[in-house]
Amino acid sequence: MTQNLLDLAGIDRPMKTTLRDQIYTRLREAIMAGRFLPGQHLGIIALAEALNVSAMPVREALRQLVAEGALEMLPNRMVKVPVMTHERFRQILGIRLLLEGHATELATPHFTDAQCDRLQELSDGMAAALAENDAETYFALNQDFHFTIYKASNSDVLMQHIRMLWLKMGPFIRLSYNQSGVKATEVNHGEAIAALRAHDPVAAANAIRMDLMEAAEVIQEVNPAAFTDVEPTAEVHVLDEE
Repeated sequence: MTQNLLDLAGIDRPMKTTLRDQIYTRLREAIMAGRFLPGQHLGIIALAEALNVSAMPVREALRQLVAEGALEMLPNRMVKVPVMTHERFRQILGIRLLLEGHATELATPHFTDAQCDRLQELSDGMAAALAENDAETYFALNQDFHFTIYKASNSDVLMQHIRMLWLKMGPFIRLSYNQSGVKATEVNHGEAIAALRAHDPVAAANAIRMDLMEAAEVIQEVNPAAFTDVEPTAEVHVLDEE
């Protein structure tokens, strides 16, 4: 699959200070938000042109993302958004259910009405984006919805691990963008908001876990091309100009 430059349209040119870190952050956010799809090839030159920077900091940022498992190195001096096995997908989902459910439980007792109002604004924004068939905005708001809750857990350790799992799962998120997946999200988000207002940690965590599980079911059912039966290798290749 060729890289679509439009996928980077919302990413501003990084500042010249700490350029490599700025590029890494923006590419990481794009991956987490599902702006690249499983199996998509990413070329250094194409990315550098899209970001209006030189190839060197892009190459360095990609190396870090490869090391973190967010991207896969190819022998043809390109990188690829990984596909994964169903078993690995289920394992990651299981860990997400534990960590994101726990973060929600920790956040619930001191979640404020103002934070609940913010979640409702995000949910309303998702509905508006859906009406305009704006998947980009829809999933950006979805990510904001989840992380607004998780950040309220006040656990840096949890947040670090949750972000890493979202980095691995991000490319699959947009694959849940169909009618059944969207309807499930609306219901689960509404139940999560109600539980957070009532300071009910069990109900809030269950709503978030249900949201994750139903999205995962949609992804696996309607997007078989995103998965492989072959486990990824541990080969390392030099990341070159193109």
